[in-house]
Amino acid sequence: MKVVFSIWLLLSTCSLFSQHMVEGLVVDSSNKEGLIGAHIYLLKNWRKGAITDLEGRFSLDLEMQDLNDSLIVSYVGFHEQIVPVSVNMKIELKEMELAGETVVVTAKPLIAEEFKYMEIKKIDIYTNPAAKADPILAVNSLPSATTTDESANISLRGSSPLETGVFLNNVPIYDAVRYSQLNGIGTFSIFNTAIIKGVTIFPGNPPLEFGNVTSGIIAMQTDDQILDGNANSLILSLANIGYSREQKVNDKQSLKLFTNWQPSGPIKMLNEEALEDIESFTSNDLGLYWYGNGSKVSWKVLSYSVTEAYQFNFEHPSFAGIFDQKKQRSFLISNLERPFANGSLSLNNGMSYSSGDYTYSNVAFNVKKKDFFIGASYLISKTKFSLKTGLSYDGRLSTVIGNFHEFGYALDIDHPTIEFDEEAHLKVLEGYSYLKYFISDKIAFGAGIRKNIPVDNIDNYLSNQANISYYDDVWTITLGAGVYHKNGLMENTGEPFESESEQKSIDIKRVQSGLEIALSLFDKNGEINDVKYTASGAEFFTNYRFSSKLNASASFTFLDASSEREVYTYDLSYFIRGNISYSPGRFWTIESTLVAREGTTLSEISSAMYNNLLDAYEPSYADQPTRLSPYSNVGLSISKIFTISEKMNIITFASLNNVFDRANVRSFKYNYDYTRQEESLYSQRTGYLGAVINF
Repeated sequence: MKVVFSIWLLLSTCSLFSQHMVEGLVVDSSNKEGLIGAHIYLLKNWRKGAITDLEGRFSLDLEMQDLNDSLIVSYVGFHEQIVPVSVNMKIELKEMELAGETVVVTAKPLIAEEFKYMEIKKIDIYTNPAAKADPILAVNSLPSATTTDESANISLRGSSPLETGVFLNNVPIYDAVRYSQLNGIGTFSIFNTAIIKGVTIFPGNPPLEFGNVTSGIIAMQTDDQILDGNANSLILSLANIGYSREQKVNDKQSLKLFTNWQPSGPIKMLNEEALEDIESFTSNDLGLYWYGNGSKVSWKVLSYSVTEAYQFNFEHPSFAGIFDQKKQRSFLISNLERPFANGSLSLNNGMSYSSGDYTYSNVAFNVKKKDFFIGASYLISKTKFSLKTGLSYDGRLSTVIGNFHEFGYALDIDHPTIEFDEEAHLKVLEGYSYLKYFISDKIAFGAGIRKNIPVDNIDNYLSNQANISYYDDVWTITLGAGVYHKNGLMENTGEPFESESEQKSIDIKRVQSGLEIALSLFDKNGEINDVKYTASGAEFFTNYRFSSKLNASASFTFLDASSEREVYTYDLSYFIRGNISYSPGRFWTIESTLVAREGTTLSEISSAMYNNLLDAYEPSYADQPTRLSPYSNVGLSISKIFTISEKMNIITFASLNNVFDRANVRSFKYNYDYTRQEESLYSQRTGYLGAVINF
């Protein structure tokens, strides 16, 4: 482990100096966000210039006489500026005002905005190699993520992914994972990053304006900026061919069409050994996103459908063959907001349908799910306080029809099965109120309650929470505590479950002069279907920008988690993450990531008894769980932006996962009589490359 960490630092850290290197940052003056593709050139020599990168940064190699010149900085839709040349520059451009027309769809921030832990912007999703351009996988890079299986089923601070809430435009999204059983290459979320504006994460004490959540929240918002014209994007990579087009209807509304196809052939060809267990996979999705802002109401409407299929080699002591899955998923999300003088009325609605067919050996079954959500809220916003109150209904229906093996250790085509035809439904009706009061311009206090109206034998419960936050130009300190409840359905089987958690946390962050330091302490006690668990720990994060070319971050999570069950996946004492980003030249970025953690525990098989009737061996498990070897994974990526014209650029990228091809053990495989044990591994070294063409 120490050797891998040292080699990662050695390979990833480097610097480059130039005698007359001028570096700078171009930002939007209204929100301080970097502007991508801004043009910079010398006033007296327009042939010498640069274009800002994905973070709004630029660098220029200048002669001595050029240091007395000035720079012209321009960006479409912003006022041009002329500034003197200096060593480290920060240039703020002001957006042009368009007379008589509004170009941004009204979007009220979360009422608990002051108590959030972290935000991930769209640009961070694309540039983080660990995210693989996926908004949910990007969350796994945060210190609070304790996901152990390289998937998009996110665990936060030692809790089960069942307790994590995923929301898109304030609507809960269930079963949000694509290729949920692909063991070789990890899993992805169903969300298309092309429409995602950003992701807000609450790893603990989830704000009660969101309901039916007991761990943390991943809240995504879609784009709301109406472009000054039309935009196209073409994605070409080893496992993805996609296209999106945004059409400006008028100055008040826009329409975006997007589609993707994911074939398995090219990536399997490049990574034949690493993906040998995957027979094939494919996915097709199509979406339409319409948003706008009228004189009295703003709206967002998203319609999205995805079909997927995959086959992988399924191995069990009693059976070896192909596991085949086909799945279809469609959903419709709509949001309406009516602003008033001191507040707004919002209506959020979501409908979802999915159908999956699963076959292996002599088993075949179908799982259908229907989800319906509607929520209404009213926000009162004053100078000193805000009050949000609302009512939501979350209805879910799951139907499972087919046959399953009668005995879990006898899975061959001749082994007995039982017929299964079950329906589970869930109706969660809740009302809530959340008050935020500004004690001063630096201190905010928040408190909320969420009460269910019992229907369909759901127990009576009351969720409550309180937060207080201090923030200034350097420090942010947030304390939170609460009790939370959730009623849900298991994503694979549709079986109902209940969960409850009690949480306390403190988050401290300091940002100054390019150095960011954060410390979080948390403690939670929870239960899922009456099985109790505890999770407490500390998270330390630091990020430092050494220069405009070199940035490094590291996080250390110390976790103490246990469950009444002997084997608990998140019983891990430590999680370590690191990231180093280096720009060796114009529009080049080289990035390396590190993930290291203690090995998970599992129940190892100690013996097996032969069953004459089934002609199969029934295993017995050891009394004490086994701790697997520590996990570590180093990733490397490189990208370059080619600017063809003011309206066209090409982003090329290549990445290598598990650079050192470390054999990280996931579990064990056994032969037919359990006398021989073999390690089952996580992802081996895997390469990926592609390009995004924007025009």
